[in-house]
Amino acid sequence: MAVSVVIPVYNRASSIKDAVESVFLQKYPDIEIIVVDDGSDEKVNKNLRPYMSRIKYIRAENNRGVSAARNLGIDRASGDYIAFLDSDDLWLPGKLKEQIKLMEKEKTKVCHTDEFWYKKDRFVNQGTRHEKYGGWIFPLILDICRISPSSIIMHKTVIETAGKFDEHLPVCEDYDFWLRVASKFKISYLPVKLVVKRAYLNDQLSLNVPYLEYYRLLSLIKFVKKHCRLSYPYLKAAYSEIGRKYNIVKKGIDKY
Repeated sequence: MAVSVVIPVYNRASSIKDAVESVFLQKYPDIEIIVVDDGSDEKVNKNLRPYMSRIKYIRAENNRGVSAARNLGIDRASGDYIAFLDSDDLWLPGKLKEQIKLMEKEKTKVCHTDEFWYKKDRFVNQGTRHEKYGGWIFPLILDICRISPSSIIMHKTVIETAGKFDEHLPVCEDYDFWLRVASKFKISYLPVKLVVKRAYLNDQLSLNVPYLEYYRLLSLIKFVKKHCRLSYPYLKAAYSEIGRKYNIVKKGIDKY
């Protein structure tokens, strides 16, 4: 079972080599690495030249954002499974092998793992607010995005069923995506830190776009409108969270 690894990158020349090399270290026999260069400057291409024979390099002439880059990678993927890796993150050896093993055991099509957080030159602890779950977890991920894109692997049919990333969202595109996936699929969770989520470049979208809760609210409203035939418990949980998020956004607006 081949795995296609989609790595979107925009002007992260200093970290993209580390990300690609962490995939090389995976103990898995059939990996396709797809690097989608989302209109970066020449430094990214230059740093990737030593690896061109081992990767599929796709360059978009215009910077269209991470969702468009991921979707382009999905379109070009030939593997049975698709995994994502952000260009500033790292995988630890054995990640893919252990995830495939767990999915086969639990008979699931989606799996995510725990992760290390690395910020400002040091590892930091995750708060209980970011606790992760496995199973039918839709009601448990309505508050925030609890699944890191870099930790995920899924069968290609999951994306065919749930759809790709929303290219119109400037942030919270992962939250929007997981609403659709978790409402339709049981998700395996491997409680082992197999990803290093790095945030040392200070260019993360979540640091630069205010009112993340506003975009989560928009995503959740859009989701409910399109999935009005959800089971009653799921629909009730979604409407309850819409009310909570609305109050948070309203309080933020009232301050100005």
